[in-house]
Amino acid sequence: MHKVLMVVRREYLERVKKKSFWIGLALFPILMAVMIGGQFLLMRVTPETEHPLVVVDGTGGLFETLGAALAKKKLADGSPQYPLEKAPLAMPATDEAVEAARREAEPKVYDESVWGVLTISADIEGNDPFHLYTGNVGNIIVSETIENGLEDAVVGLRLKRSKVDVDRDTLDRITAPVDLQTFQVSRGGEAKKKNFIEAYFGTFAFVLLLYTSLLIYGIAVMRGILEEKSNRVMEVLLGPLTPSQLMTGKIVGIGLVGLTQMGVYMIVAGIATAVGGVSAAAAGWTSALDMISPTRMLWLIVFFLLGYAFFVALFAAIGAVCNTEQEAQNLQGPVTMCLVLPMVATFFFVNNPDSKAAIITSFIPIFTPMVMYMRICVLTPPLWQILLSILIMIVTIALVFRGVAKIFRIGILMYGKRPTLPEILRWARS
Repeated sequence: MHKVLMVVRREYLERVKKKSFWIGLALFPILMAVMIGGQFLLMRVTPETEHPLVVVDGTGGLFETLGAALAKKKLADGSPQYPLEKAPLAMPATDEAVEAARREAEPKVYDESVWGVLTISADIEGNDPFHLYTGNVGNIIVSETIENGLEDAVVGLRLKRSKVDVDRDTLDRITAPVDLQTFQVSRGGEAKKKNFIEAYFGTFAFVLLLYTSLLIYGIAVMRGILEEKSNRVMEVLLGPLTPSQLMTGKIVGIGLVGLTQMGVYMIVAGIATAVGGVSAAAAGWTSALDMISPTRMLWLIVFFLLGYAFFVALFAAIGAVCNTEQEAQNLQGPVTMCLVLPMVATFFFVNNPDSKAAIITSFIPIFTPMVMYMRICVLTPPLWQILLSILIMIVTIALVFRGVAKIFRIGILMYGKRPTLPEILRWARS
């Protein structure tokens, strides 16, 4: 035990004494906030520029009302942000005539004299009567604005055709959007205001923390083994130590580094909750406080430890059987993908935390740490499901460690050609 503790101490102090560890510890939350929040803010921010449109109105009755709806959008100098130009249209306004008018106006999009061409079929109740032709289909804010204005104009035309006499102000009041406020009800019966954006980005932030921590420390173990193996330091270390003692010491030591990181974040979160709780609640940020509640932080630590133990054992096996960084990168791809897949599917799990797919996936060991934690953040599952997932992880980790220890014992002193997958599996079963 003393020898294992010596390895643990060496691996831990070697990392936490470096300034780069503490600099990274401080910068990581900032970079994560910029990466998550920055993309969302940039997506919603549109530069104040003019977006002139050519409108091919097959109905003959939407151009004016569409112009009135879009006229509400002004630039800083008071000029319209969406000036409209009515395209000449041959009569009768058939689909062919609308298409001919669109082709005639389309060169204006090429030379950037207009932002786009909007075509409206004569039969607005037919299939796909509205089309927008533009050089930039990625500007979702502008497209949504045009779509909303067109929707108001179409509602007015339908009412007119139905012989319902309604003035514009009354129509705007009738068709005003409904702002539905959502509240999350906890098992204790307490309701807290929260919407999908808060649930998604709050969950994704912690999932990203789990992903990066598991990947960084797993790769750290793998590279440490590779470096010592290539420098022949491993042969010196195995003089007073057994392969199992060395592997255990490395895994525990680097795991304590990860716990140090998580502990610092938990302390900061606790201080922020205690100091800023009242002001945050007054500002309506209770959902942010809820994401850093002690219960969720505790589950974060639990699933970090389980995920770390599982994945770092796999990375240790990769480091033991490989001789170069390039060989290790080829083998670590499938392991890394097991971490990437749940993170990529965050949208699905936030949307459907209690679906059969989410429940089943949360019991699959390679996905359990991230998927179960997602479910806890969004809609806390029954306690028996959480405990069952933990039990499955513990049993799986015990089996994985047993096999990895055998792989480590044989592979750590092997040089030259990398063993094949059947050979590695044979070592694990031996």
